Amino acid sequence: MLKRLIIILLAAGMLPAAVRAQEPRASGGSLGIISVPLANVREETLPKAKIVTQVLLADEVRILEKQEYRYRIAIPGQGNREGWIQQEAVQVPRDKGRSYYKDDRQWIVITAPKTPALILDKLGNHNVPLYGGTRLPVLERTAEHYKVQFPDRTVAVIPAADATPVRPRNPVLGDVTPAEIAKTARKFQGANYLAGGLTVQGMDTRGLIYIVYRIHGMDLDTDRDALKEKALRVAKKDLLPGDILVFHGEGLGLYLYNGQFLHAVRKTTVQLGGIHDHRFANAFLYGLRVTGTDPEQKKRPAEMAADEVLVAQTLVAELPLGKRIAYWAGRFVGTPYDTDPLGLYVRTNRIVADEKVDCMYLTFRAVELARSTTPAQAVEQALALRFATKGTMADGLVQNYDERFAYGEDMVFSGKWGRNITDELGTTKTIAGSRGRDEVAILPMPVLLSKKLQKQLLDGDIIFWVKDPKKRVVEEIVAHLSFVRMKDGKVFLIHAAGTKDGADRTGGGAVKEVPFAEYARASKFIGAFVTRLEP
Repeated sequence: MLKRLIIILLAAGMLPAAVRAQEPRASGGSLGIISVPLANVREETLPKAKIVTQVLLADEVRILEKQEYRYRIAIPGQGNREGWIQQEAVQVPRDKGRSYYKDDRQWIVITAPKTPALILDKLGNHNVPLYGGTRLPVLERTAEHYKVQFPDRTVAVIPAADATPVRPRNPVLGDVTPAEIAKTARKFQGANYLAGGLTVQGMDTRGLIYIVYRIHGMDLDTDRDALKEKALRVAKKDLLPGDILVFHGEGLGLYLYNGQFLHAVRKTTVQLGGIHDHRFANAFLYGLRVTGTDPEQKKRPAEMAADEVLVAQTLVAELPLGKRIAYWAGRFVGTPYDTDPLGLYVRTNRIVADEKVDCMYLTFRAVELARSTTPAQAVEQALALRFATKGTMADGLVQNYDERFAYGEDMVFSGKWGRNITDELGTTKTIAGSRGRDEVAILPMPVLLSKKLQKQLLDGDIIFWVKDPKKRVVEEIVAHLSFVRMKDGKVFLIHAAGTKDGADRTGGGAVKEVPFAEYARASKFIGAFVTRLEP
């Protein structure tokens, strides 16, 4: 419960920005602050022992042990990785870092691989190098420079073009795009190889991955097992820029685009590789996606407690409505299909029945969650939206599901489910209507497959797929519903794909996300209506 309360406070912006901007604090050991631009952390106390990682100026560490002139430390921002470091590289503040890491400070992160810091002190101005990923507190900002403070109170000036404010990462929104990750990674192409290194002076592939994500506010433990726990596994065909590639053995890579990736080659430099090249194609296992993901964000709605739903609603509140709808629809991906012909939610008279969903319930629930800021408000939205009239409840159960929208076309023409933009997207075709409608205008399949139409689609648009009139069973015009979700400029569909139980068959299926064009080409539908919900 305490963890959830902390998350809620973070989501509501009630914790100080400076604390949220820093890497996770570790317990155990005394606090130390790295006081040099770059320091090696070694496996053993010997001067030439293996480098396990490096740390940057102002990084927080925990001092676990002292032997002569070295400390054994744990590094919170690197999954509490341990190793030995020179004592002079660590400052041990008397106030346990409270004044340096105080809550009201704005922090910046160095985004260039390397930048000069002009030191302002009594000995005269001079430059020291700072490396990509270094985070420092800001004393003053001008159009061209940041004035920052080092742990020893030294004041320095760095070019504003080489840094950006550290923003608390929103684990729900994933406010880093794949293109941004790829752009940052390319800056390190050509860096020298150094086992355990994580700067342009020398790095291995783990260091490359770590520092690129750190620049964008994400401190990764680059141990393969740790990455697998916190990332989503993706197939080769689904790779996006920024995905981490896993190869046989210990090999890793950072995917860019068009089959290219970056990796640090032993004894040489950070270089481009081709995932389809014979050498790598046979060794590739899978990709890991960490942008926009968080362990908690893997949960489907059925697995989320009410306070977790509240946190997610709070964190996505800043998004436009369409993106909120697409976000919630995406949270249902993988949820089992509701094979009950009536619908589980109807049969049990519930508003919330997230454990199994069909296309109608998925549409209801994703929009309700997106249009509300609390779980209770989502229920109120359900009573207003799911019904041609208005829903009523008693003792927590719906009393009038017989007045619900049972036909997709009724949703389209009700006005409750967004503006009907069908005729705004392209040339329509008239087909026979039913149940009081002589005819209706739909977008035929060739128009839906055109690039011109697909460029007009937005996150959260609802696609009401239309059945051939000759194949209608209960006078239905709409046979299926789905949502649009945009990903890296491409159009995808999220829909509950499955079949209902029948007299001679057992149904099944799950919520899936598929490319729009791929789905449309393979479907047996003749066209669609499209609606767009607006604030």
